[in-house]
Amino acid sequence: MNNPVLAHAAEMRRHWLLEPYLHFLNHGSYGAAPRIVLDAQQAWRDRLERQPVQFMADDLPGLLRKAAGELAGFLGARSDDLAFVENATAGVNAVLRSFPWRAGDELLLASHAYPAVKNVARFVARQNGIELREFAMPFPLQDRQQILEPFAAALSPRTRMALLDHVSSPLAVVYPLQEMIALCRARGVQVLVDGAHAPGMLPLSLEHVGADWYVGNAHKWLYAPKGCGFLWAAPHASGFLQPPVVSLRMDEGFPLAFDWVGTRDPSAWLAVGSALQFYRNCGGSDIPGLLHEVAIATAARLCAAWDVRMPAPPEMLVAMATLPLPLPDATPERAQGLHAHLRDRYRVEVPVLCFNDALWVRVSSQLYNTVDDYAALENAVLQLQ
Repeated sequence: MNNPVLAHAAEMRRHWLLEPYLHFLNHGSYGAAPRIVLDAQQAWRDRLERQPVQFMADDLPGLLRKAAGELAGFLGARSDDLAFVENATAGVNAVLRSFPWRAGDELLLASHAYPAVKNVARFVARQNGIELREFAMPFPLQDRQQILEPFAAALSPRTRMALLDHVSSPLAVVYPLQEMIALCRARGVQVLVDGAHAPGMLPLSLEHVGADWYVGNAHKWLYAPKGCGFLWAAPHASGFLQPPVVSLRMDEGFPLAFDWVGTRDPSAWLAVGSALQFYRNCGGSDIPGLLHEVAIATAARLCAAWDVRMPAPPEMLVAMATLPLPLPDATPERAQGLHAHLRDRYRVEVPVLCFNDALWVRVSSQLYNTVDDYAALENAVLQLQ
């Protein structure tokens, strides 16, 4: 395949601190920040420590709003509609735990929603006397209708909010978000989007998504340091929001209440401008399409080698693909053991999952991944058969 990502992957690898012996095919879990971004983060830490009081009390408020403006501009939003949080889960906490629930309300989410997000939903349900409702869908998928139909059927007159993935974490497929939001709007249902993987992986304009709230991570596909997430809120849906830790700026509203929740290290957020610059320097808006092309070609190669089927149409995949493993004994313990074995024996870091009575491997494609990385996974699985 004539793709510039693969052609320059070995050269790009030098920008990261990843172990040279490691076939790192798991960018999706925690991301990996480039050296230059980590250097920028350390510079912010150094500046903080030179005069902590002046930095935290006088400088930080303006610096955070400036950084939020940079990220908001990249994401097609206004800075006043975006607050920094540590990660997408923190953003989900803020929305669900602040929302003015009424006893008997329903919160609808996917059966494959991220486990931490489901835990937040369960907690809120217990605290507020609301009901959780899940919609299930088959996997592998043949088309978008297999998501839309069970979702539409699960909406009820009591559904107050739908919590929708943009890119499913375990399934690595893009949800038909616009159609799902349209179904919600027609029924008066508010929408919170878990976009943990979307920023940097997909073209994104938050003001045109149509959601009430959108949470995402910049530390995955946008190359920011760990702990750089955001919460976007439409102006009509921000008045009640408070951060998970309520602190001194509570009465200043959104987003200012989120800018100060006590003493913490803000350097990941302040380094987001450096991450965005690195992203632009490496291809910018071309990156999603290039990584998608690599991911599809890689998935097709692995499926052919393992004699398994592609899990979804190419247009539903992005820079990750969750592929079936041709291996027996589909249990969570088996999946955990395989993950460790691939890492320790074959130097392949890749998540192994167990669901739908089968074992799966979620393969990420990133600028630093070479053909040898994918070949190492291919050959390791063939040896395990």
